[in-house]
Amino acid sequence: MVNQWVANLLLPGRQLYDLGDGVLPALPGVARSSLYDWAAPGYDAMVGSALYNRLVWQTSARSYATFAEAALTSGDGPLLDVGGGTAVFTAAGYRASARRIVLVDRSLGMLRRAARRLGDTDPERVCLVHADLFDLPFVPGSFATVTAHGILHLFDDAKRVVRILRSQVEPGGSVYATSLVAETPRAHRMLRLLHSAGEVAVPRNQQHVTRLAGGEFGDVEPQREGGMLFLRALAVAADSPS
Repeated sequence: MVNQWVANLLLPGRQLYDLGDGVLPALPGVARSSLYDWAAPGYDAMVGSALYNRLVWQTSARSYATFAEAALTSGDGPLLDVGGGTAVFTAAGYRASARRIVLVDRSLGMLRRAARRLGDTDPERVCLVHADLFDLPFVPGSFATVTAHGILHLFDDAKRVVRILRSQVEPGGSVYATSLVAETPRAHRMLRLLHSAGEVAVPRNQQHVTRLAGGEFGDVEPQREGGMLFLRALAVAADSPS
């Protein structure tokens, strides 16, 4: 069942579909054809690994969780988590918070794993939506906080992604985003390998990503740990993405 507060955020003509598994697809045809996502278990095992993060990216899962918690406690209004995946770093905070949260991902398998991780979290407060980043069903400016953990480095047109994130946040709200950057020799080598495999965009450095975000927000606070860049930005106004 679609929560009324979420339904009120939808664009005219858009709707969410209840398939009875805890995830609400915005595209039911795609949802029904994606009943199994083989990548979700491997994602959890790799991205949630302390050893992997320390050796490859020279950062830590604790830093990811701390940043996610900062986003969660940044306001009281609805929070949109774009590319929320399996909620490996966010589930504990989402379970404990009183905020209304919409977690969106393009992978149905990831979302179903997130639903299991969230367990008996109040479904009237936390909503899992199967939708595409480039076709979000929500009215611009609907959220007090927008988060995007670990997705900026995936897209060649990262500027478009930043504009979409900005379009979803209300004036005075905040955006919290992370991106892998080629700022250490290990990170540079790994990002080049991943790019060659078609897994990420052309590697970017901290200056490039910060400048890109600053072009949309103006006021951006960057902080880097190893190969991971943490960005916090304030939204002066909410524009529609181009």
